[in-house]
Amino acid sequence: MTGRQVENDKTMELRGLQTPIHKHHKFNEVRNMIHSSGPAPSPIQTDTHAANATEAPTYLATQQTLGQRFALRCHKSINRVFLRFMGARATFLRAAATNDVLLIRRMVSEHPSAHGWVTSYRVEDKLDDAAAKAVANGKTDALVILLEHGACPNEALIGRNFCIPPKRMFFDERGRRRQHHVTDKLTPETVRILLNNIHICPDATIRLGDSWGHYLYFTAKELINSNSGHKNREEICKMLVSHDQVNVNTEISFYDTGAFALSSKVDNQSFYRHPRSTFINVNFIGQTLMFDNFGLTEHLLTDQTLDLDPGLPSGTGAAENLLVIFMDKYSKGYFRKLNDRFDILLTALKDKITNSDAFRNQLLASENKLFKQQFLTLFAIEHQCRHAPSPTDFQHLNCDQLNDEILDIFMNMSYETPPDYHLLYPNPPPSYD
Repeated sequence: MTGRQVENDKTMELRGLQTPIHKHHKFNEVRNMIHSSGPAPSPIQTDTHAANATEAPTYLATQQTLGQRFALRCHKSINRVFLRFMGARATFLRAAATNDVLLIRRMVSEHPSAHGWVTSYRVEDKLDDAAAKAVANGKTDALVILLEHGACPNEALIGRNFCIPPKRMFFDERGRRRQHHVTDKLTPETVRILLNNIHICPDATIRLGDSWGHYLYFTAKELINSNSGHKNREEICKMLVSHDQVNVNTEISFYDTGAFALSSKVDNQSFYRHPRSTFINVNFIGQTLMFDNFGLTEHLLTDQTLDLDPGLPSGTGAAENLLVIFMDKYSKGYFRKLNDRFDILLTALKDKITNSDAFRNQLLASENKLFKQQFLTLFAIEHQCRHAPSPTDFQHLNCDQLNDEILDIFMNMSYETPPDYHLLYPNPPPSYD
């Protein structure tokens, strides 16, 4: 090898080393310029933020998708082992909980065996339990397949055969918290699927234990409403009450010293008990106020498609307790967080009450002066202020005087003022001169 060839090889080697070092050096300069504490040029700064804003969510979404796929693949492998050692029915429930759609389809349909015989896993009696499992785990794909093969949507909605809590529903042994029910696992997606099923009955009864050996009878909307910690409570309840088979004028009967009454923040001693009943009765609109679901309260009062009547069910004391709960919340300042929305709620409640024949008839026939005083107090409220009206402002009136005041309110709220003479006769009548 000649000296000139050695020199050329060294030159090429140096050039090959210098190129990446040069690029790396330039990259560090740009990176330091962008991330330095000093002010960077605006075009570079804007482009950098834009790139970060678009690339990060895409990468995160990809990672989540890959993670979900990996988890499902692991569940499928475990389910096959489960089927071999634990039996078909236990595996069927696990397949519903893990969204293993292929295994569910295989198990609910007959298929030929290795010997040519047609066999079945005979899991038809577990369809309802599996649907409840899918709902409890938010597995919409599995839920759709199970409903297609005959699972009862009502069982999945109320969880009758799955995860029923013990007798004392609302408090544990120390009386501290509400126990969980399968309805607490409902999501807007699973509820939408169930409500679209032609066999759904959203007002199916849920029987649960209160304290003192007393049982309460809920509908799904009432049980979900009673869980203040449910993150989708308002949305799911709105979906339920908008269904054409749901009665928004249901009620719950309970003891004022029971766990259900104590689980709310209402003074349980202030509840009205009807003379012919040993229980407290609160209708659904009253329950939304009772558990601070004010968004649902406003929806019930303002949605004209809902047949809400605040006086129903009549003759149970539910109308009285509606005002008791409202005044309790108002006096304690719970409505202050609503700000301007309180005016909407207040106006809508007044409008619903004055247009309810059931409420008016009970109010006028009642011998309970507090009921009448609270009604007058409600219509004396204009907005949240320090000097708010109270029932004591009307204690000097007897029942007849209270009824006169009440009738005046109904007359003013229910009927429009007579039209002006000029509106009746746009053209002046002919003169008789």
